[in-house]
Amino acid sequence: MKFRYRIDIYYWKLVIFAVCTTTVLLIGCSQKTGMSESIQTASISATIIEIDDHGNAVTNLEIAPFTERGWKLGDTLEAAFATGQKIQIKFVENYGDVPVGEYLGRFSTSTKQFKIAINMGNIAKTLNLRNPSKVVLQKVEPSTTN
Repeated sequence: MKFRYRIDIYYWKLVIFAVCTTTVLLIGCSQKTGMSESIQTASISATIIEIDDHGNAVTNLEIAPFTERGWKLGDTLEAAFATGQKIQIKFVENYGDVPVGEYLGRFSTSTKQFKIAINMGNIAKTLNLRNPSKVVLQKVEPSTTN
């Protein structure tokens, strides 16, 4: 009888250990998932540090905040300026990736800084942008049509 009692206790300890381990792992995984989701939906605050010769708004942003959030080329972003204006821009590699006159955002190949621009236009004059001024970027989720 003593032997059977030890086996029962052993199995109960094993069951309790398994339940506790599974619970800890599930909690840990859900916290990591929650953090990544909040990073992806979080906005990025930046400063316009320069208006270049073509009227593009050059920001102090580099690529890291984009990749941390999973933002990629082709995404649509909302840019909210300190003036209260909001526009939607396409995150692209080259100016020609959007039609003439469309808003875009891209990283400069030389300075690696994020620029907000109009293809073949002057965004600084169009929106009356100055440096230094704040801009907040946020990803626009595509709408689902049923």
